[in-house]
Amino acid sequence: MSKLVTKRAIVSVFRTMIRTTPFNKITIGDLTKNTGLNRQTFYYHFRDLYDMLLFMVEDDILPIVAGERDFSTCMMKIYDFCMEHKQMLLNIYNHIELDEINHRLKPIIENLAAHMVDDVTSQYPLSQEDMGIAVSFTALMITEFILRWIKRGMSDKRQEFSKFADLLECNMKSTIRFLYEEA
Repeated sequence: MSKLVTKRAIVSVFRTMIRTTPFNKITIGDLTKNTGLNRQTFYYHFRDLYDMLLFMVEDDILPIVAGERDFSTCMMKIYDFCMEHKQMLLNIYNHIELDEINHRLKPIIENLAAHMVDDVTSQYPLSQEDMGIAVSFTALMITEFILRWIKRGMSDKRQEFSKFADLLECNMKSTIRFLYEEA
């Protein structure tokens, strides 16, 4: 079995388990028992459950937004994914260490933000330092917005989510313009 196939098999079992079991009650032993793999195989592929969770996020969300440079479109694709997996995401969110997941999600969100910022900076070229500031600020806005939305129960009001996404995009563009004009 290839490494990717094995990782996806473990994640598949996790998806089944998370429907009925809170994240903090799922153990590596439970996962390996249900996949027919041993603990050593799990640890060969993942450091821990959070590492597996991040693989799942990357494997699911990044292909959805790959190549998408329009901020609002990208955010709405994330919305659609989240609504499709609402119960699973709420179950995970309500039973995880937020500091841990924020720390581990940071590179993924910053990568996504970098693509969005890069598109806008064609109009307003920034220094590497200012580009880093714009990416960090955009990633922070996206992360906080999505985590607060999940915390509030993931309202299925698409129009409302879209308006917030548009506001985030305006803030990102204003930040880039500000950094450009201050240089």
